[in-house]
Amino acid sequence: MWIGAVGALAGLPIPSLTGLGRGALIGAALFVVGLAVGLLQRRRWFAARAAAATKAAFAVTLEPPHETRQRLARGHALWLLIGISATAALGVLAGPAAALGVLGYGLGVQAAVLRLARWERREEKLLWARTDDGRLFGRRASVGDFVTTGPAAGQVRTVVHG
Repeated sequence: MWIGAVGALAGLPIPSLTGLGRGALIGAALFVVGLAVGLLQRRRWFAARAAAATKAAFAVTLEPPHETRQRLARGHALWLLIGISATAALGVLAGPAAALGVLGYGLGVQAAVLRLARWERREEKLLWARTDDGRLFGRRASVGDFVTTGPAAGQVRTVVHG
């Protein structure tokens, strides 16, 4: 989402190949398409994981979401830098059009996550990804099974840092 925002901002001040008016219209269309694709793709993916989730055992190791984000940011820093550079370059070449498509996709994924959070509140269950395989959230195929806990597990503080 932020990569798209940076790319769109990079394309605003500089005249591009598409021009600002046409680039903005193309960008608006790509934004809507990206939003729909991100929402529908991740909504189905999260729904399948939530449906297959089992109750977590007492001794299972779960990773808090903020630690997952920090670990992923460190592990994928090069790809994030490449993505920001590519969308900023596209912003300069094609105006904000391509970057608005990326921004739309990011917002679609965010909307899917918010929908999942509403499901957690409604069902009074928290979804967690198992960290047993050591490849948590690397690629889609390597995400471990989801498990559920009660809502009180969300208040647990981390004891061991990896």
